[in-house]
Amino acid sequence: MRSVGLVLLWPLLLAAVGCGENPVLGEWVVDPAQNSRGVLRATEAADLERLTFSRDAIESGDTRILVSYVVEDRRVRVVRGDGRGEHRVELLDDGRLHVELPIGVDAVYRRAGEG
Repeated sequence: MRSVGLVLLWPLLLAAVGCGENPVLGEWVVDPAQNSRGVLRATEAADLERLTFSRDAIESGDTRILVSYVVEDRRVRVVRGDGRGEHRVELLDDGRLHVELPIGVDAVYRRAGEG
Protein backbone atom coordinates (compact mmCIF):
# COMPACT_ATOMS: atom_id res chain seq x y z
CA MET A 1 0.00 0.00 0.00
CA ARG A 2 2.85 2.37 0.84
CA SER A 3 4.44 1.94 -2.62
CA VAL A 4 1.09 2.66 -4.29
CA GLY A 5 0.90 5.95 -2.40
CA LEU A 6 4.40 6.89 -3.55
CA VAL A 7 3.53 6.03 -7.15
CA LEU A 8 0.46 8.24 -6.98
CA LEU A 9 2.41 11.11 -5.40
CA TRP A 10 5.40 10.94 -7.78
CA PRO A 11 3.89 13.17 -10.53
CA LEU A 12 2.98 15.79 -7.92
CA LEU A 13 6.48 15.72 -6.48
CA LEU A 14 8.02 16.14 -9.93
CA ALA A 15 5.78 19.11 -10.67
CA ALA A 16 6.56 20.67 -7.30
CA VAL A 17 10.31 20.63 -7.89
CA GLY A 18 10.08 21.81 -11.48
CA CYS A 19 11.23 18.60 -13.13
CA GLY A 20 8.49 18.75 -15.74
CA GLU A 21 9.13 19.77 -19.30
CA ASN A 22 9.88 23.47 -19.53
CA PRO A 23 8.84 24.88 -22.93
CA VAL A 24 10.75 28.15 -22.57
CA LEU A 25 14.28 26.76 -22.24
CA GLY A 26 16.61 27.86 -25.01
CA GLU A 27 17.56 31.01 -26.87
CA TRP A 28 14.91 33.52 -27.98
CA VAL A 29 14.98 36.82 -29.90
CA VAL A 30 12.44 39.61 -29.91
CA ASP A 31 10.18 39.23 -32.95
CA PRO A 32 10.01 42.52 -34.88
CA ALA A 33 6.93 41.37 -36.80
CA GLN A 34 4.95 40.81 -33.58
CA ASN A 35 5.88 43.91 -31.55
CA SER A 36 5.29 47.63 -31.86
CA ARG A 37 8.16 50.04 -32.52
CA GLY A 38 7.92 51.19 -28.92
CA VAL A 39 8.43 47.67 -27.61
CA LEU A 40 11.34 47.13 -30.00
CA ARG A 41 13.00 50.35 -28.82
CA ALA A 42 12.45 49.46 -25.17
CA THR A 43 13.95 45.98 -25.55
CA GLU A 44 16.91 47.45 -27.44
CA ALA A 45 17.52 50.15 -24.82
CA ALA A 46 17.36 47.58 -21.99
CA ASP A 47 19.50 45.01 -23.86
CA LEU A 48 16.61 42.52 -23.85
CA GLU A 49 16.54 41.77 -27.58
CA ARG A 50 17.88 38.26 -26.95
CA LEU A 51 16.97 36.07 -23.96
CA THR A 52 18.44 32.73 -23.02
CA PHE A 53 16.48 30.61 -20.57
CA SER A 54 18.71 27.91 -19.09
CA ARG A 55 17.99 25.36 -16.37
CA ASP A 56 18.78 27.80 -13.56
CA ALA A 57 19.16 31.28 -15.07
CA ILE A 58 18.05 33.86 -17.61
CA GLU A 59 20.74 35.62 -19.59
CA SER A 60 20.60 38.70 -21.77
CA GLY A 61 23.70 40.54 -22.85
CA ASP A 62 26.10 40.65 -19.90
CA THR A 63 23.32 40.08 -17.35
CA ARG A 64 22.69 36.68 -15.77
CA ILE A 65 19.93 36.24 -13.18
CA LEU A 66 19.51 33.00 -11.24
CA VAL A 67 15.93 31.76 -11.44
CA SER A 68 13.66 28.84 -10.78
CA TYR A 69 10.63 27.93 -12.87
CA VAL A 70 7.07 26.96 -12.07
CA VAL A 71 5.64 25.29 -15.18
CA GLU A 72 1.87 25.53 -15.47
CA ASP A 73 1.06 23.91 -18.84
CA ARG A 74 1.81 26.61 -21.47
CA ARG A 75 2.52 29.27 -18.85
CA VAL A 76 5.73 29.47 -16.91
CA ARG A 77 6.40 31.61 -13.87
CA VAL A 78 10.04 32.63 -13.76
CA VAL A 79 10.93 33.27 -10.12
CA ARG A 80 14.01 35.42 -9.66
CA GLY A 81 16.64 34.14 -7.27
CA ASP A 82 17.53 37.70 -6.23
CA GLY A 83 14.17 38.13 -4.51
CA ARG A 84 12.93 40.73 -7.01
CA GLY A 85 9.71 38.94 -7.91
CA GLU A 86 8.72 36.85 -10.85
CA HIS A 87 7.84 37.18 -14.52
CA ARG A 88 5.19 35.34 -16.50
CA VAL A 89 6.04 33.71 -19.79
CA GLU A 90 3.44 32.11 -22.03
CA LEU A 91 4.04 29.77 -24.94
CA LEU A 92 1.73 30.93 -27.74
CA ASP A 93 -0.03 28.58 -30.18
CA ASP A 94 2.42 29.50 -32.97
CA GLY A 95 5.48 28.56 -30.85
CA ARG A 96 6.43 32.12 -29.92
CA LEU A 97 6.71 33.42 -26.35
CA HIS A 98 4.79 36.24 -24.73
CA VAL A 99 7.12 37.58 -22.01
CA GLU A 100 6.49 40.01 -19.15
CA LEU A 101 9.77 41.91 -19.04
CA PRO A 102 11.19 43.54 -15.89
CA ILE A 103 11.05 46.96 -17.60
CA GLY A 104 7.25 46.95 -17.50
CA VAL A 105 6.80 45.95 -21.15
CA ASP A 106 5.35 42.78 -22.64
CA ALA A 107 7.09 41.45 -25.75
CA VAL A 108 6.77 38.54 -28.15
CA TYR A 109 9.88 36.45 -28.82
CA ARG A 110 10.65 33.71 -31.34
CA ARG A 111 13.25 30.99 -31.11
CA ALA A 112 16.67 32.21 -32.24
CA GLY A 113 17.43 31.00 -35.75
CA GLU A 114 13.80 30.79 -36.83
CA GLY A 115 12.59 33.26 -39.44
